[in-house]
Amino acid sequence: MTRSAARPTAPPHPPSFPRGLRAQFRETLRERVLETASTAATEQGWGQVRMSELARRSGVSRSAIHREFGDKEAVADALVAHESDRVIAEVGQALIDASDWRAGLTAALRTAMAARDTHPLLDTVLTAAHDDVTLLPQLTTGSSAIIARARIMLSTWLRGHHPRLPRPLVDDAADVIVRAALSHLTAPDTDRELAVARLQRLAVRLLDPR
Repeated sequence: MTRSAARPTAPPHPPSFPRGLRAQFRETLRERVLETASTAATEQGWGQVRMSELARRSGVSRSAIHREFGDKEAVADALVAHESDRVIAEVGQALIDASDWRAGLTAALRTAMAARDTHPLLDTVLTAAHDDVTLLPQLTTGSSAIIARARIMLSTWLRGHHPRLPRPLVDDAADVIVRAALSHLTAPDTDRELAVARLQRLAVRLLDPR
């Protein structure tokens, strides 16, 4: 009786990460690269940062950075979006923590206008430190995406406190407040508390004119 030939063993499947773990890995990689980019830009100006240096300092391969972001300009766009999103999140928390809408708006405006004190990258970009203006357009002429995100957040929050007001009125008020706050942040020409008080008075006139 002959023994049948043994069937060949199928090669093992290559390991694969669960989808949630892959997303978490990508987020960690992005955060590491962007934090490194922020530090490098603050220290020497974004125009002087090289992709090879960014890879070395972040511990992420240059090819991985290119796959995740694209070229250096795309990294710059992601960096400014990342930093502005952090500021918007801080402003949102100030709104949530307040006892009423007036106090919330005051706290949010103070938080927004103090962003240059708490986010060194913003101050570096807006003061053109190191004689570098590479990232400045993203915060000035190219700030429409930042304005849109902040406006949606503020408008949604204000509508929750003024449900009977026409939505276009609340949306317009949010737009004016966001643009004025960003203008003061990028090019302050008055005392910060005075600017907060002016915008607060304007909001009250528009939303609660009693």
